[in-house]
Amino acid sequence: MELRPLGIAKEIIEETGLNVTYNYDDLVFIEHNPFLIQFDDDNSKNLNLFFNVDCEDQTVVKLEAQLKKAALQREFTITTSGKFQMKQKENTEEIDIEFIE
Repeated sequence: MELRPLGIAKEIIEETGLNVTYNYDDLVFIEHNPFLIQFDDDNSKNLNLFFNVDCEDQTVVKLEAQLKKAALQREFTITTSGKFQMKQKENTEEIDIEFIE
């Protein structure tokens, strides 16, 4: 399997003024969780973008534009793929991520 371009994803994200906090499998978590990036295993030059359901509309528009511009400068694409919400599992530290189309 091809290595996922975490370094480039990190550069793209950092252009928004935010930082990567965690990378797990194909997901990249961002500080304050306004969005998630998912690597596209079918197209290594594409990143899937999911916004937190709690992210305000004007913030979504601003972040999406910044991410797409930064990606384009690196010959990458960003595909807006939906929304997500995080829920803490009962009696545990674990978090469930629910993707919403």
